[in-house]
Amino acid sequence: MSLTKKQKRYIRKNHSKISKNRISKHLAVEQNEVEKYLQTLQTKISPGKVWLFRIIALILSILFLILVEVLLRVVNYGGNLDLFISASGAYSDYKTCNPYVTRRYFSTQSNVPDPSNDIFLKKKPENGYRIFVLGGSTAAGYPYSENLMFSRILNHRLSEAFPNKNIEIINTATAAINSYTLLDFLDEILENEPDAILIYAGHNEYYGAYGIASAESIGKFRWIVLSYLKLNQFKTFVLIRDIVIKIHQFINNIFSNGSQFDPTATLMERLVADQKIAYQNPTYLLGLNQFRKNLNAILKKSTEKAVSVLVSELVSNIRDQRPFISIKTEQYPAAAEVYRAAKILENEKNYSKAKDKYYQAKDLDALRFRASEEFNEIINELCGNYNVPVVRLKSVFEDFSPEGLIGNNLMLEHLHPNINGYFKMADAFFDALRESKFIAENWDDSKIRSSSDIRKSWGVTKLDSLYGDIRIRVLKGGWPFKPKSVPNTSLREYRPSTKAESLAIKIWTDKKYTLERGHVEMAEYYKKRNQYYKSFREYNSLICLTPYNISPYLEGANALINIPRYSEALPILYKSLELEKSAYAYKWIGAILLETGKKKEALPYLEKAFEMNPDDAQVIYNLSGAYALNANYKEAMQMLDKLYQIDPNFPEADILKKQLDQVVKN
Repeated sequence: MSLTKKQKRYIRKNHSKISKNRISKHLAVEQNEVEKYLQTLQTKISPGKVWLFRIIALILSILFLILVEVLLRVVNYGGNLDLFISASGAYSDYKTCNPYVTRRYFSTQSNVPDPSNDIFLKKKPENGYRIFVLGGSTAAGYPYSENLMFSRILNHRLSEAFPNKNIEIINTATAAINSYTLLDFLDEILENEPDAILIYAGHNEYYGAYGIASAESIGKFRWIVLSYLKLNQFKTFVLIRDIVIKIHQFINNIFSNGSQFDPTATLMERLVADQKIAYQNPTYLLGLNQFRKNLNAILKKSTEKAVSVLVSELVSNIRDQRPFISIKTEQYPAAAEVYRAAKILENEKNYSKAKDKYYQAKDLDALRFRASEEFNEIINELCGNYNVPVVRLKSVFEDFSPEGLIGNNLMLEHLHPNINGYFKMADAFFDALRESKFIAENWDDSKIRSSSDIRKSWGVTKLDSLYGDIRIRVLKGGWPFKPKSVPNTSLREYRPSTKAESLAIKIWTDKKYTLERGHVEMAEYYKKRNQYYKSFREYNSLICLTPYNISPYLEGANALINIPRYSEALPILYKSLELEKSAYAYKWIGAILLETGKKKEALPYLEKAFEMNPDDAQVIYNLSGAYALNANYKEAMQMLDKLYQIDPNFPEADILKKQLDQVVKN
């Protein structure tokens, strides 16, 4: 009997799922009839065709993924997450750090850190020397702003030491990242013609993005993380990742009723997944291995590209920060016990043994916020392998600490330096660059100012200090400085009593109000009270915060001119001209040079000021006087005539005219 069309369709649909015997029973036909029909199917589709169909299916799938990727790139899904982007507006010749780049790594966090506002020329000049900085929150200057990053201070010192070179330091450091991010940044840095790379990193290996014990983790195996970072370059993968995260968050919210989110939790607190990592346990060793291999890859790639590298030792607060979590194991004592022993030894003035105990207590701390000394050993070992110099920052900090015990004298909490600490850090990098003959074989001592002079003239005010204090206050108001169950109420009792304190708290609480605006408001506050030097200091902070913005240079110089402190205003005006040609700068450079008896040097500046603003009576008056002092009496009289046309009542114009008439007459 022959099979019906319906029976054949049933066989085709189910032969791969159920046995021939069951098919024959279901259809009430002989089994051999089923077998014969199956044989005809096999003869109809040859193995070659099966493979062809599979290849076509694979190609179609790939084409579909390519189409999706192209469409996602067209709509720019997820935004531009390149490390460097073109600067906007007047800075179109420059590149800058992308403020959104860390979204690559913090896919589950709503608020993410961002790198500095450093910029660098798209076309590197022939006299250029370009340095990139890699690191975490300390390298980024936390808790202060860009004007207190060690790199910003270092850039100023190097520019003074090498006035004929265009020194660019671009700081890519951000909070809560570790060596995975550094390695991920490296290829983009190497594409931008670096001469040197400076590294300060290691404290975040466990809890930074993709760290072994981080909430932003995708596993403990390095090859998985590196593969993930590569796939992250594709928009299709990012879309799938985002969908998975949304589903996961939705399910979590259902089961937790949204109670897991704590709005007072700091980023540091939110990123900790594994709070207890005992010294030398498997997780601890995985963190060491992660750091070793990533740093090795960074040094290997950099040296292969003939880019000089300088790596710093890590420092932390050993004296005044007790261990956060203390665990006693079979091999090692509890961190708290060792810390108490260190305190006793210090009280007994046995400082050498106390130091050893303090370091041991820090290393035994099971909450891995402070890198153990094994990280410094890895840094020294790998740098030795690649002939890379090391910044002996640990020794520098110990030398400036009472009895060599690093504590609150240079640190704000467990590992971030205070303002003095950041200046010491900048000094240490400066000295290491000099000793290792970076930039030039010989450094001209006559062009190197002392670090104390730099510190005195640097752009930092009480507002900067207060802003940093508030951030540390908030940090210490949360876990692990306080129990997790206690909400962060660090600012509840904060009562501002000065203008600077009020602005500092406003900067922190109002996300639209920036530190830059705070400095401007403080400067105006002082200006209205005729406290011009204090006004200048606020603008000087802005110069160090936003060194490529001309406005604070001109406003700061104006404040000094009002005092008057011409000798201090002059270099600021000269610097402003490097950024932008302005009639104001030319006018006052000419006026100051004229005032100090440099009549020939003054003339071209005043002429340029007149060219840019021919209706400025003060410029015309000064230019007339400059011509007269240079014996150009005809030009002097012409300028004076123009002055009478613009402002017939200009003060001292009549006096100058009488003097000129007398000179011409004689």
